[in-house]
Amino acid sequence: MKRIFAIIVALVAISMTSCTGVDSGFESPIISYGGETNMNKVLGEGMHYGFNYMWDDTPQYEIREQTMTIEDTYFDNNDMSTPVTVVIYFNPIKGKTNYLHKNVGPDYSHTKLDPIARGALAKVIPHYTAQDLNKNKRDEAEVKLKTILAKEAGTIYVNIARIQFTKVGIPGAVAKLATETAVQLGRNELASKKEAEQVALAKAKVATAQGNYDAGVLNAKTKDIMSSPKMLEMMRIENEKILAEAFLKHGKSIYGENNWFGTMPGNLLINKK
Repeated sequence: MKRIFAIIVALVAISMTSCTGVDSGFESPIISYGGETNMNKVLGEGMHYGFNYMWDDTPQYEIREQTMTIEDTYFDNNDMSTPVTVVIYFNPIKGKTNYLHKNVGPDYSHTKLDPIARGALAKVIPHYTAQDLNKNKRDEAEVKLKTILAKEAGTIYVNIARIQFTKVGIPGAVAKLATETAVQLGRNELASKKEAEQVALAKAKVATAQGNYDAGVLNAKTKDIMSSPKMLEMMRIENEKILAEAFLKHGKSIYGENNWFGTMPGNLLINKK
């Protein structure tokens, strides 16, 4: 009796220690030691006890909503290469992770969901122009894409919660034309500035030349005037006036004394009486 009781206690102890846990937001299919997937049962979050968990494997699959971002280029309705960025919100269908594990595997988002999503985008984008996807028909395109993708993702036991276009770029041809136009405008502006600069320099040279010419003409006219007989006579009279004023003020001539110019003015005045 004691032996049977000991065995029962041992079995209970083993059962209590033979367990597996599933994290919150996850689900686990049950995989036997031989690799067979249990298609009748999955484990929800929490602790699970049983002898089989001593040898069975219980990989965890996150069943909370997750995101996948796809950035690629597609041809739009105008047959223009258009860069598109889309975010896909998805999660494995709850209670079906054993099917997902058996038919696809843990890396399902890369091996299956990603190519399915890219294929759906290739079907939807050609129905719209880049302008449509950026403005008035974005919601419509998102609904259409979700419908196609949800149907195909369901075959691998994945739910598509929603789709969102986060960016629709300028078509390649339009971007190239815009770039070329901007470059040409820059070149035109630079050429215009250079032309204006050359015109300004030319005008400055002309102004300098005109100034030099006008100054030369003025100098020549001044020399002609100064060398005329009337001007020379006026200058002679003015000089004599200055000499006479100097003699009256100082009593001396700038030419000295005892010569025609030195004593002459006084004698001349006396002899004229």
